[in-house]
Amino acid sequence: MQLRVLGCSGSDLPGHHLTSFLLNGHILLDAGSVTSSLSLAEQSQITDIFVTHTHLDHIKDILFLADNLIEFFDQHDRPPLNIRGLPEVLEAIATHLLNDTIWPDFTVIPAKSPVLTYEPLPPKTSVALGDLLFTSCPVNHAKHASGFVVQGPNSGETLGYTGDTGPNAEWWTFLAGLDRPVKHLITEASFPNHLEELATVSKHLTPKLLQQELKKLSYKPKVFIYHMKSPFSEQIQEELQVALEGYSYHLLRESEVFDF
Repeated sequence: MQLRVLGCSGSDLPGHHLTSFLLNGHILLDAGSVTSSLSLAEQSQITDIFVTHTHLDHIKDILFLADNLIEFFDQHDRPPLNIRGLPEVLEAIATHLLNDTIWPDFTVIPAKSPVLTYEPLPPKTSVALGDLLFTSCPVNHAKHASGFVVQGPNSGETLGYTGDTGPNAEWWTFLAGLDRPVKHLITEASFPNHLEELATVSKHLTPKLLQQELKKLSYKPKVFIYHMKSPFSEQIQEELQVALEGYSYHLLRESEVFDF
């Protein structure tokens, strides 16, 4: 399982790309910075987008990706690109975004071969794509949000991705009930500890809150941190050194590639 970091920042600033991860060259986990990170040829290889929630920093490049690929789909008879997520998440995208007011509805154009289609993934259900199994689980963020667990054919190939989340029990209970431990976990630390009230209201985590969440697991995955708000990045990093003592962790950076 190969993971390429297209964007992992909680702020849209020069040199900081919004959330998007590319799996095995053709599957996206969120779509905040796809078209600014991938060539047109690479974009044309994408088959599926797993969307955690509908905040713009996680979905905005669905719009521009579809626009970039319309000619490719018109000339090639290939299946639509699947947008996958909670039913409520897909409904929000259809109603408020791909609605012919904000952006064209690429689920019906081009007529002979539409670019996009919706594939709901209700909570705790799974879909197999090749040798990878994707399972959704609700998390505490936005009106509706989920994280995903990706399992490969080998026991060590297990990746958890919370997406944006505040403190919650359901996600960690879900991980604890899996048939194998999550070896690698992508999760967030958006705000420094002194902004815990803001983090709680906006359903995000601080280093201290993340520490409390991780203790809900009986084992210690390798933790990959994303979504740090850039103005607080240095302080968050210092606080993570304390909060994640005893854990193996890594601060994600754009363009990094990992083989899990």
